[in-house]
Amino acid sequence: MSSEEALADRFRRALYVYMMEGQDLDHADEDEKVKASLGHINRTLAEFMDGRINLATVKYRMDNEFVETECSFPPREVQDALREAVLGIDVDVISPAIRQLGAMPYDLAEAKGRLLDAEEFVHRQSSRGSVGRSFAGPFSSLLMCLWHIQAPRMWPLRHGPLMERLQREGLIRRGDPAQDLVDYIASVLAMAEATGARHTDLARLLPLLDGELPAEDESISGSIGQGNASLEAGEQDRALRWFDLALAFRPHSAEAMHGRIAAYEGKGLYMMAIAEAEALVEMLPEDLMAHRRLLALYKGRKMIPDHNREVRRFKAIMDARTDGSA
Repeated sequence: MSSEEALADRFRRALYVYMMEGQDLDHADEDEKVKASLGHINRTLAEFMDGRINLATVKYRMDNEFVETECSFPPREVQDALREAVLGIDVDVISPAIRQLGAMPYDLAEAKGRLLDAEEFVHRQSSRGSVGRSFAGPFSSLLMCLWHIQAPRMWPLRHGPLMERLQREGLIRRGDPAQDLVDYIASVLAMAEATGARHTDLARLLPLLDGELPAEDESISGSIGQGNASLEAGEQDRALRWFDLALAFRPHSAEAMHGRIAAYEGKGLYMMAIAEAEALVEMLPEDLMAHRRLLALYKGRKMIPDHNREVRRFKAIMDARTDGSA
């Protein structure tokens, strides 16, 4: 097992403990406030990028969001960096720089280019006495936050302790700051995908990583059990989180996929339920329950051609079973 796989395994099991202890529920109100704040600042940032408001207004609104979220978002480091930029650098210099560098990159290569340009920008401003050389780090964090605001699932925030842990595990090289941050972004995205955790979860899981964690089998069965209990309680969103965690451990768990189908149906997301049922049927063509659920979903959405095709496939499977038992 590689160091990345070993760390992902610990993150998965730590997430199981985190959810079993209800720590995710403890952060639910905070997460809702941050989610609302992201929407507000995203609109503010769009106005700034279009030239409809100035940077001082952006700072004022972000300060307000910092208070509204009880200092949860934007991160204090980002607030401090924006304040230093506004106070220390001429407005006609910093505004176009943030418009250019803070625009969301399309990929990691473009992100690295922006980060290298940011280093050069800070170097020039430092030589003029506008900011210190140490401003390079906070300025990069500010840019990453602006990218995150525009696409939260694509661009994680910089979190110092999480970055240090990834460096200790050998997933991030030390030396070139821009490349280190690109490696950090790639590692966080990969770790989130491998664990079923959100970016913010990874940082919250750090205190649990080095403690005693349950075995994989216990985590899988417990996740499915908790997911089913959440379904019975009508808590579809939480059920999905549990089933996602089970699938992070065991990607082809039929139980977890059945659970996701039920959760999507409960939320009224019928096309998502159909996509999940189709994937399950392709993965396990002998799963008769999956075929029946898919037929019911097609019928409910009046998808007649798809329903008829699935009827023929289901009949072929049943005929084969009959012939085999004769």
